[in-house]
Amino acid sequence: MDNKELKQERLMIQAAKLFYQDGLSMVEASELLGISRQKFSQLVKMAKETGVVQIKILDPEENRILELEEALKNRFALKKVRVVEVFSDQGELVRKSVGEAGFRLLSELVKPGDKIGIAYGRTLYQLVLFARPINCPNLGVVQLMGGLSRISADVVATEIPRRLANILDAQVYYLMAPAFTKDQTTRDAILQDENVQATLREKIDIALVGIGNLSPEATLIRTETITQAEHQELLDKKAVGDVCGIYFDVQGRIIDFPGNQRKIARSLEDLKKIPFVVGIAGGLDKTQAILGALRGGLVNALVVDKITAERLLKLEEEE
Repeated sequence: MDNKELKQERLMIQAAKLFYQDGLSMVEASELLGISRQKFSQLVKMAKETGVVQIKILDPEENRILELEEALKNRFALKKVRVVEVFSDQGELVRKSVGEAGFRLLSELVKPGDKIGIAYGRTLYQLVLFARPINCPNLGVVQLMGGLSRISADVVATEIPRRLANILDAQVYYLMAPAFTKDQTTRDAILQDENVQATLREKIDIALVGIGNLSPEATLIRTETITQAEHQELLDKKAVGDVCGIYFDVQGRIIDFPGNQRKIARSLEDLKKIPFVVGIAGGLDKTQAILGALRGGLVNALVVDKITAERLLKLEEEE
């Protein structure tokens, strides 16, 4: 290290001390060092990025979070669990918190060259909104299920893999087909398309999936992808949720219904071959659906909010 670099390093350390240890404002500290606020901001940022500044937050609830993660992991034989604390039961805020935690887990799991499968849903859309570039080259993003008309009023389903691929500088593999066709004949015809088959054959290393329920607000129900008659049949058969359009009851038993003959998505057998299938869901209204997905082994990793995590363990203990 030459004298210029040494001086720069000492300046960075002193800037960090003034800002973090002494509590000076950016204006005060930059004036004290005789540098611009822009230069000071760059030094402070560099101090964090190089590990000169390491922030430690003492959280008395951290042990409880870790206990919940370990309990869920052991009880349901999960590979990874992340429990996130939320401070509101409002659905949109829960989806944001769980989605953000979902991307953090993805960042920990992903390796160079991995292909990331992603499904649909409002929580996964939040995950993509919180996504940031990561230093992991040659990634692929694969659409796991055919496109829905819309996830919400202003979000089409293909926006989820497109945005994630763009942020991660990854190649995207679209499944250019509807999630559910109008009938089995149409589905069978679409499945003859080589491009559709190629996407369905792509090897997946990490799958990110939502866990839907049977409420009128569930994505597949709200978008009328599942017909009213099919919805009623699912309710009559005690279905509680779905993963990639695969419906199941609270014990994790797969429910057969006419929509299965219209669906274009990864099969349950395909999902079971993926090393990490991360269920990303939260909210007490999803408890039964998440429990069924865990019991049925539809996911082998989970990101969930703290309140729902506690309810899951309580329900499992009561069985």
